[in-house]
Amino acid sequence: MTASVVIREAHPGDAAALWALQQAAYEPLVARLPSRPSALGESEAYLRQRLERAPVQAVVVHVEGVLVAAGRIEGVAPHGELKRIAVHPSHQALGLGRKLVHALEAHAHPLGFIRLRAGARRRLPGNVAFYERLGYRVVAVEPYPAGIDDDLVWLEKLLQAP
Repeated sequence: MTASVVIREAHPGDAAALWALQQAAYEPLVARLPSRPSALGESEAYLRQRLERAPVQAVVVHVEGVLVAAGRIEGVAPHGELKRIAVHPSHQALGLGRKLVHALEAHAHPLGFIRLRAGARRRLPGNVAFYERLGYRVVAVEPYPAGIDDDLVWLEKLLQAP
């Protein structure tokens, strides 16, 4: 990719663009999954509140000044969970997801995280494969909530010291 790519910590002013990104990235999954992705239920106000917390545990990726990818870390150090990893459909398969996860991993160390987990739906095998390519290993498979024909695949990675 030759375009200008900027990766930085997210801030509250990103909430509107982050909400729009999550809608664009997760809405196409509705037709492929037996239940609606919970990311679609997060409001702009909720995202702004999360970004107002200190320390900020979210990262955004801008291409040519437009927010096109984002994700966050949840949990209490030393163990965290990657959440809401999203790349706009128009920018998928360009390596931005990989850059985003690497940035989150680098961001995790100063916050005291030594191990990160990622959950992926079994019905989205490309997401499981994505994390495996980044060094995450499957550690568990759990049934999705009752009445939903899916499983949650948990992957985990021990972070290397910077």
